Amino acid sequence: MSDLEDRRSSCGDDRPHTDSESTPLLCTSTTQQYSVFTKSQKRLIVLAAALASAFSPLSANIYFPALNSIAKDLHVTPSQINLTITTYMIFQGLAPTFTGSLADQAGRRPAYICCFLVYIAGNIALAIQHWYPALLFLRAVQSSGSSGTVALASAVAADIITPAERGAYLGMASLGNILAPSLGPVLGGLLSQYWGWSAIFWLLVILSSCFFFLFALFFPETCRVIVGDGSVCSPSAWNRPLWSLLFSRKNRDVDTSGLSSAPSDDSARGWKVPNPWSSLRFLFARPVGLLLFANGVVFGSYYAVTAGIPAQFEKIYRLDDFRIGLCFLPAGLGSLLSAVANGFIVDWNYRRMSRVERETAIPSVEQDTLMFPVERARLQICLPMAVLAAACIAVYGLLIAHKYPLWASLLMVFAICFCITAAYNVMNVLIVDLYYSTPATVMAANNLVRCSLGAGAAAVVNPLVSKLGVQWTYGIVAGYLLAVTPLLMLVYAKGWSWRRVQAGVHI
Repeated sequence: MSDLEDRRSSCGDDRPHTDSESTPLLCTSTTQQYSVFTKSQKRLIVLAAALASAFSPLSANIYFPALNSIAKDLHVTPSQINLTITTYMIFQGLAPTFTGSLADQAGRRPAYICCFLVYIAGNIALAIQHWYPALLFLRAVQSSGSSGTVALASAVAADIITPAERGAYLGMASLGNILAPSLGPVLGGLLSQYWGWSAIFWLLVILSSCFFFLFALFFPETCRVIVGDGSVCSPSAWNRPLWSLLFSRKNRDVDTSGLSSAPSDDSARGWKVPNPWSSLRFLFARPVGLLLFANGVVFGSYYAVTAGIPAQFEKIYRLDDFRIGLCFLPAGLGSLLSAVANGFIVDWNYRRMSRVERETAIPSVEQDTLMFPVERARLQICLPMAVLAAACIAVYGLLIAHKYPLWASLLMVFAICFCITAAYNVMNVLIVDLYYSTPATVMAANNLVRCSLGAGAAAVVNPLVSKLGVQWTYGIVAGYLLAVTPLLMLVYAKGWSWRRVQAGVHI
């Protein structure tokens, strides 16, 4: 038997098991290398997944500076044009419940291929239409194609990264979500100001088509059900990079008896039609259901701030589309700095807690989270950031209401996005920790909750500002964000014991 087959024969033995679907999939301690990919390869794979995930937030945020222009061209109100944001985010939440299930069964590459084909087609249609109902419908199509890539980025990172280094790598995986909200509005404002808002969608067509070609050519399959630790050669063509298929055809006369082409035991069973219930069931599980809701409120508060910027800044500071786009740069900078700094802090705190619990956190080996309070290690960073985010949002509302200088408002936008990104990323890491064997499915549930609450926030923020005023509106947003901290404290105190009880471990 070849070395590749030796690795394949053992790649399924280190996967966790559970007695019920609602019980977290628990890591089992092992000294086996978790992934055959080198450190450089891991970074490239996670970076590619991060760039793929960027198209979802890019499509959402590149649109913001053009909202006023689109509303005028299509003869609709700002509240009506904000419904296109709501529609986008509703499908941003729904679509990954199917793609997440598909990705955990058939592999990451098939899910990516489906996502990009739908996304590119949707952008072409958006670029050539000028009718409000068509805009609503096609934004849903665009969202359905791009949204699955966000959950897939976390899934790819979980496939090849262990908990001891997950904070930094998942921070890298979130770079697409972080850079797009800052670069998108600048590009959108520039295009809308000088070439018209249809140019926004043509740019997305060009960018996504070029990226998809390179992605299909080189990106490897990482799903552990399909390729184990990365050493199993998948029998399916769409699970293999195009360069690999082309190379194998050119060398088809070469002896390949030393390579394994059989699927792992799980993939040999085949896969079923994607079932959204596999994601929805997580909403009712403890402790992850509480985390999903809290994470959704944090994400919704972000959209309550950013979706209100175009209308409020045009009214108060008399800015055009391009200058409104520039106002999103502090948001992106705050998120970027937060992801970089917070990733290292999260990993440092995990190692610190490991020493306290007399566990050894080995970066290349999967740790036993059943015997480790991973909730406490993660939420010690998340809780203070959530409280600070709520305070910053309340101050932001006060500054806007009293028409303080633009620099002061932008400084608070920076602070809000720094704190929200930190809290949001930490909860993402914790969710993946608890369900590392089905990361795409659980992150699809996360996507559903966060996008549903984000859609609601985007839909109601401008009507609330018109009715209650800016200060009261953002005071309410800050209050809702602060109200979820008791849920996080409950997970902090009870999450570990809940998991051990579910696993039948006596406390």
